[in-house]
Amino acid sequence: MYLKVLFFVLLNSLSVYSQAASSVESLNVQHAERLVILAPHPDDETLSAAGLAHRVLEKGGSVRSVVVTAGDAYVEAIQHDLGKKRLAPIDFLRYGKERLDESRHAANLLGKGSIKLDLLGFPDGSIYPMLISHWNNSNPDKSEFTGFSHIPYIEAEDRGHAQDGKFLREELVKILKEMKPTLIAFPDVMENDSDHAGLGMFALLAINDWFEQTHKLPSVEPRLLTYLIHWKNDYPSGANSQIPVDLSNKPLFLPDELSLRHHIQTCFNLNVLEKHLKRATLEKYQSQQRAMGNFLMAFVRRNECFTRLNEKDTQNIENIVRHWQQTRKKFDANPISRQYVLMDNLKLKNYE
Repeated sequence: MYLKVLFFVLLNSLSVYSQAASSVESLNVQHAERLVILAPHPDDETLSAAGLAHRVLEKGGSVRSVVVTAGDAYVEAIQHDLGKKRLAPIDFLRYGKERLDESRHAANLLGKGSIKLDLLGFPDGSIYPMLISHWNNSNPDKSEFTGFSHIPYIEAEDRGHAQDGKFLREELVKILKEMKPTLIAFPDVMENDSDHAGLGMFALLAINDWFEQTHKLPSVEPRLLTYLIHWKNDYPSGANSQIPVDLSNKPLFLPDELSLRHHIQTCFNLNVLEKHLKRATLEKYQSQQRAMGNFLMAFVRRNECFTRLNEKDTQNIENIVRHWQQTRKKFDANPISRQYVLMDNLKLKNYE
């Protein structure tokens, strides 16, 4: 079963998570921007920022897309594709390879060969466990689906490396140093999916490391943009439609329940070509079109919206992660995929 975790994190020590009234600003793309997109699964890079990526390229900029996992544990989708209930590790590996190939085809279409694509190849569902319980290569995360504790895909940048959080953090820092981005798009830590929320935390750690290791902010302070893919069942609108619905002329704003935490909702408007290209790019993810095509196409809108953070939001994040690592030790007997995590009172409840 493809389990998701309702992963709400209340980070009291960060200004990121204070309440505020929402406001919206226009996201303007300047000449020669450098955009890094961090995606937990193949397709998230397109769902979140395909239009933005295309505009950056059109204005003489560069785009680097980093897909962290192979998305290889979508159990129900694999069962449906193969017509069987009992799955073997090879079934998950073949599915992961298919999804990594889909990201490559999508990037080639969207960027006409100009997008630098990093396929890291970690297992689906591994990001949060690596953050909390599997930090070092002496204790890597072992996928319960593929059976591997190291990256198995030949398509991956770091095939054979142990699946541990320290390595992922270092890889992200290395990418930021190489790219020196002016725009960074990554998942909001409030996402209702453990891989998404976990990558949001890893992104904040890596951005802070990048700043600290250079001893100062880059000459152009990057704009930090968090996106939202998984929220509640009615988000995005139209995702649960029984028939395909064209929503490309309608906006998709961040939900009101997602507190902007003293930050600004910033939205980028797509032109006709960009909407068409985003739709065509999403069609390249055939495995996901079969499983949840209407969900994917519900993100083809007239805009792409983000929460804009600032450099201070990356500070003290390591202390927050350490706290989570210590808290996690109290319930290691229960798989994290079966936890309903709600941090407003530091309470954790099991859920089925």
